[in-house]
Amino acid sequence: MRASTVKWVVFAVTSLGNFIGMLDFSSVNIALYNISNAFDLPVSAVQWVMLSYQIVLTSLLTFFGRLGDMVSRRKLYSAGFLLFGVGAALSCSAVNFCMLLFARTVQGVGGSILISNSFSIVSTVFKGRRRGKALGFMGAVTHLAGMTAPSISGFLMGMFGWREIFLPSCVLSFAAAGLALRIIPAGTARAKTPIDVKGTVLLMAGVASLLFMIAQSPSWGLFSAKTGTAVLASVLCLYAFFRQERGAKAPLVDFSLFRVPAFLFGNLALSVSYLAMYPNTILFPFYSQGVLDNSAVLTGLLILPFSLFYLMTAVSTGTLSPQKRMFAGMALLGTGLFLFTLTGFSTPLAALVLMQIVMGVGNAFFQPSVNTAILNATPKESVGMASGVLSLFRNTGIATGSVVSVGLFEVCKNTLRSSGVAEKQAMLSAYHFALYCGIAFACLSLFFVIKARRAMRKDAQND
Repeated sequence: MRASTVKWVVFAVTSLGNFIGMLDFSSVNIALYNISNAFDLPVSAVQWVMLSYQIVLTSLLTFFGRLGDMVSRRKLYSAGFLLFGVGAALSCSAVNFCMLLFARTVQGVGGSILISNSFSIVSTVFKGRRRGKALGFMGAVTHLAGMTAPSISGFLMGMFGWREIFLPSCVLSFAAAGLALRIIPAGTARAKTPIDVKGTVLLMAGVASLLFMIAQSPSWGLFSAKTGTAVLASVLCLYAFFRQERGAKAPLVDFSLFRVPAFLFGNLALSVSYLAMYPNTILFPFYSQGVLDNSAVLTGLLILPFSLFYLMTAVSTGTLSPQKRMFAGMALLGTGLFLFTLTGFSTPLAALVLMQIVMGVGNAFFQPSVNTAILNATPKESVGMASGVLSLFRNTGIATGSVVSVGLFEVCKNTLRSSGVAEKQAMLSAYHFALYCGIAFACLSLFFVIKARRAMRKDAQND
């Protein structure tokens, strides 16, 4: 097999890791109502089927990114597939809710291994402009999973039941584990370096407390004692983690990486981008179905152009300058959000499609380029750690973006309803309010992009 062919086979295997992680996450969202009925539990309790996976996955990203720098990535990535497959199999056969939560936790561990190392593997295999193209393809594959998950899950639940939604991930994981063991580059293993166990526990506790607070604060109340306690616990754990890492012989996170402006501002831009994008990503179905009275099927079709144009744009822009793509992408995202603020009770469907296209193209320009910029700013020996940090910022941004968007929408809508505003008008106004907040976050992300661009240009001149 030629070297160029091997590279793209490696890309296919690592993309599959991202694909099944997103496929499984999106599939569970669709099945929450069915799981609630199966175990006779409220949806507020069943949502932990989704949140347990997300919290475990996010909390361990930096640890497994660091571990990828220290051991054979080939064996580690294969183990990630195996754990994910075992978790999916246990989810299929869960006889009670506790067993299902345990199974989802196992999947979260496997998913964390896969996601934290996928970008570092691709970054190692591909060089120069091909790296940007490969990362663009990887982002497109991830969006393809999110795009196809609802239809795949709906078909499986219609034909069989909610348990069967885990079967695709189970089959694909076990099949990919053997292929990963044969094809993934082993990397440079440094197995004698000790693992920072204390740092791992502190980071997990800090991130888990933060995500738990974000998930529960809408029901607890933003200024409640429970929310304050969770915030305090998160801050204390993360501060203790920072102190621990500064004195550790083999830290999970080398904080000197954040002294590199392109790395620091790239990660900040990435994380904040989800706070900008998710007000429309999460809330558009509420507008489409609650204000325009569109069916769920039509709403899904109206969202489809976002994913389709992300796919087409991402695979064709990898050879462009990352600096230009980052700036253009976030500018287009902000423009798309502004266009959606102009929507009303009778916005033509064609206009909504065009707005989704603008958002999809903007995201396709931004996501692969910011990933490339972050990894390009990282020393080769720390690429696994950097990949874990990148994934941590991304997943924290996703979790924060979704919860904050829903929180802004609900608070605004309930306030308007209590003052006598009609349901549809309150929903439309709340949707627009969340979008304006998204525009503010887009401006903040664009500020970080500009800072990252300047740093990248300065580094290029020094080289």
